[in-house]
Parts: sequence; structure tokens; C-alpha cells
Amino acid sequence: MRKNIYSISLTKLGLGILLSIGLANLALADENSSSRIVTEYYWIEDGKVDASTFIGWSLFHNTCVSCHGVGGVGSELAPDLTKSLSRLSLVEFTTKVFHRYSISVGDRTDMINAIMAEVRKDEKRDSGELERMPQWKYNPIVKAHILNIYGYLKARHDGVI
Repeated sequence: MRKNIYSISLTKLGLGILLSIGLANLALADENSSSRIVTEYYWIEDGKVDASTFIGWSLFHNTCVSCHGVGGVGSELAPDLTKSLSRLSLVEFTTKVFHRYSISVGDRTDMINAIMAEVRKDEKRDSGELERMPQWKYNPIVKAHILNIYGYLKARHDGVI
């Protein structure tokens, strides 16, 4: 029983120290910030991204880079995600990543063109010319950090990294 109390005390102590250091760093950052960008999805201070955005970068480069290219700028296999985020909300992005397909349409002609483009891509995927995007909803790490990936790509889209 003593061992559990000791480990709980150490955990609380460790969290307290980390919280104190974090608050001290935030206070210093507010006083000395020369270049700070804060958005709903990411923040950057003096050219350094927050931990969530860094995690998004890391996951993107471990799961998506082989098709979408370094920095998400696209390749012959997959589209430029930095441009796609100009029209994809977080919900639409998540739907696309988890389920592969998300067709945005305006009028009837746009709808027909979008559906036909997806059919042509699907035919190329079936013939082996194009790879099929995985449904990332089955990957627990991607699923848990989809907001971080979106934040990283949003920062790339906004041109701040």
C-alpha cells in the first residue's frame, strides 16, 4: 500500500512541477514575445510550434507524406493538402481522412463532374495505377490526433510554417 501512496505523491509532485514550469514559461513568453501567432488550431512563437502542432507534423510525416508529399504539398498520387484546407473545415477534413470520400458540390454540373472525377480515380485505383487512401479511422493514433494533423496542415496552409 505504501508504494502506491508514494507513486501517487510523486505523480502529483511531478505534475505540480511541470505546471509551475509551464506557467512560468507562459509568463515569460508573454513578456518577451516578439513573434507570436495564436489560432484555434495551432500557435507559433518565435518560429517554434506548440507541442500539438509538432505531434501533427510527426504523424503526418509518418503516415501521409509518402502520398501527399513533404509538407502536404501533394504529389502525383495525392492532392496538395495545403490548398485543400482552403475549402475543408475540420469536420470535412476528418470525414475525408477517416472515410476517404467527401464530395463537395455546388450546382448540378459541379456534382456530376465531382462524381465522375471520383469514378475515374476509383477505376485507376482498381487497375493499380493509383493507390487507394487508407481509411485512417482504424488507426487509433491517427484517430486520437486528427486535430493535431489538421493544425499542422492549417499552419502550412496559412503559410506560417
